[in-house]
Amino acid sequence: NIMSQVRYSPFRAINGIKKDLDQNVFYRQAAIPSTKAKDATSNWIPLVDIQESEKAFHVTVELPGVKDNEIDITLDKNILTIKGDRLISSTEGFDYTRQERASGSFVRQFTLPESVDGENIKAKSNLGVLNITIPKADLPKPLSIAVEGSL
Repeated sequence: NIMSQVRYSPFRAINGIKKDLDQNVFYRQAAIPSTKAKDATSNWIPLVDIQESEKAFHVTVELPGVKDNEIDITLDKNILTIKGDRLISSTEGFDYTRQERASGSFVRQFTLPESVDGENIKAKSNLGVLNITIPKADLPKPLSIAVEGSL
């Protein structure tokens, strides 16, 4: 009996999984689910982080390749809507052999508590990242009511 020596490599299984993923996932165009909003459909979904402090909500949206004038932000009945378009076109004279970046319209909607100050929302865009600050409204303070007695 001749036994052949096989070297153990912990990376062999990982490399096999990576190869399967490359062949089965990344070479197909990603299927982005559509979400319906009031009057728009999403072709892609930008990533969003929402943070809350004592005084405000802070929304960060990744929008690389989206021009500032292509972003529409509205607040209607405590629903914050962020929508817009991103157009990615191929370089003239070239065809895609692989395309992972999605293009087209997007819509994200979030229900905000009634305690926000909608009049003072601020939005800034920098290097493809949209930052929206939504201040909380001052809550009414409890009132103390004196009871009058009869003499």
